[in-house]
Amino acid sequence: MDALIIAIGDELANGVTVDTNSAYLARALAERGIPTTAHWTVRDEQPAIAEAIRRAADAAGLVLITGGLGPTADDLTRQALAEAMDVELVLDRRCLADLEEFFSRRSREMIPANRVQAMLPRGAEPLANALGTAPGIAARLGRADIFVMPGVPEEMREMYRQTVLPRLPDGEGVIVHRLLPTFGAGESDIAAQITDLMARGRNPAVGTTASAGVVTVRIVARGATGPEAETLTAQTADEIRRRLGELVVGQGSATLGEAVGLLLRRRGETLTTAESCTGGLIGEMITDIPGASEYYRGGVVAYSNELKRQLLGVPKELLAGHGAV
Repeated sequence: MDALIIAIGDELANGVTVDTNSAYLARALAERGIPTTAHWTVRDEQPAIAEAIRRAADAAGLVLITGGLGPTADDLTRQALAEAMDVELVLDRRCLADLEEFFSRRSREMIPANRVQAMLPRGAEPLANALGTAPGIAARLGRADIFVMPGVPEEMREMYRQTVLPRLPDGEGVIVHRLLPTFGAGESDIAAQITDLMARGRNPAVGTTASAGVVTVRIVARGATGPEAETLTAQTADEIRRRLGELVVGQGSATLGEAVGLLLRRRGETLTTAESCTGGLIGEMITDIPGASEYYRGGVVAYSNELKRQLLGVPKELLAGHGAV
């Protein structure tokens, strides 16, 4: 089985809000051995959502959808799912009772608009929401199992763990991810040293991602069992470390600041910084790491030439001849 994830919302489509739900679900599915083939983001428009659901159901055996289950006029996912399934929306009495109880426990009046959250496409099942008012939806379209969850991350994650995960089949084996952050060489230079490991169709699959000077090497291994996948991952990671040497500065989502802190601890050394145009950014990167006081003594941000001379002893002639930058 493969999966396709759809995130619904104008705020996601126009970039105002970052979609963290899709990344969470893709990782969670990988732990189940289910690969994700694509992430789609769709605006709050019923025809567009319905078309995305139809296309996804044709393309994948599992479709996970987040967002658009609220009570407002722009929450249209349930209506779009009914349109894609070519069925009507019907009131689920149990969902309505759960909604009324939710508001009653909080001594709040349930406005009529909330009733729409108890509406389901005919033939679909509700998914309990332990943290909010919007129940999820489980349905089937063609060959695809479809699960719709709220867009609120906390609600989505709890619903996935409690009600969606137990319904998922086991994937074919186990998928294991590992990240090796590197620093000191460009992405093309890193890729040149591990080209054969990045061959398409190889297991483990290897790729690179560049961000803010750090080039991260991604390893994705698939095995019949967890230990088998871990062994494949470890073997490839060891080979990458052998080839790249000290360019590898950590493991996982380790930042450059964490790598610097680890090296300083190992060497028993301390660090101070003198910054100008970075405005204290280097000091911030270092002190973002818990325990940085063990090795970071402090820093000076000397932005003006006068302070460069007075605080740091930068020669006047050097500044005049070469400029501050």
